[in-house]
Amino acid sequence: MVLETPTDKRKRRTHNAVLDAGQTLFLEHGYRGTTIEMLAATADVAVSSIYANFGAGKVDVYAALAWRTALAHVEQMSAPVDAVDPVRVVAEFLDRYIAFHRGSPLALRLLGLTDVDKSESETVGAAKAKIDRALGGLIDSVTHAVTDAGSDVDPRALVLNAWAAMNGAVSLRQRRIVDQPMLDAMLAITRADMLRHLNGTSDEAR
Repeated sequence: MVLETPTDKRKRRTHNAVLDAGQTLFLEHGYRGTTIEMLAATADVAVSSIYANFGAGKVDVYAALAWRTALAHVEQMSAPVDAVDPVRVVAEFLDRYIAFHRGSPLALRLLGLTDVDKSESETVGAAKAKIDRALGGLIDSVTHAVTDAGSDVDPRALVLNAWAAMNGAVSLRQRRIVDQPMLDAMLAITRADMLRHLNGTSDEAR
C-alpha cells in the first residue's frame, strides 16, 4: 500500500527519499508550487520511479508523507513519561505536543491533508481515516491523563479546547500573522490555562 513503507530494501530507499524530498519542497514551495520533476530531482530518482511507488504521483506522495508525520507524532507523544504525578504527566504531554509542532512546521497542514482532496486519489481517503484514528487515540490518551489528574471541567472538552487553541496558534504562525515569539507566548498561555483546571496544580508544574 502506498501509505506504508515497503519491505523491499530498494523500494524502501526510494519511498523514503521521495517523502524526504516532499517534506523539504512542500515546506519551501508549497504543495501547488512543487512539481513531480522537482520531487524526482531532489530525491535523486526518476519520475517513473515516483509513479511506480506512488501511483497517483504528487498527491500520493503528500498523503504518504502525512501518514508518516502522524506516525512520528504518535511515537513522540506515546513515549514513556518520566513524571509520576498526574498533573506533571499532562504537562509533559502538552510540552511534547508543542515541541513536535515547533520542530515540524509542515505537520499541521499535512495532518489535516489541507492541500489535497479525496477526489484526487483513494490514498487521500485512506490516509485521512488512518490519521483520524491515530489522532483520536492521542486525544483519548491525554483525556485519560487529565481524568487521572482531576479537572474542574469536562476532561475531554478541556483537551479538545487546548488542542484547538494550539492548532489555531500554529496556523496563525504558518500564515505569518504572528511571529515565533508571539506563537511561543500564545502556546504558553494555552498550556497554563489547561493546567490551571487540574486539581493540585502547583506553580512549578505550570
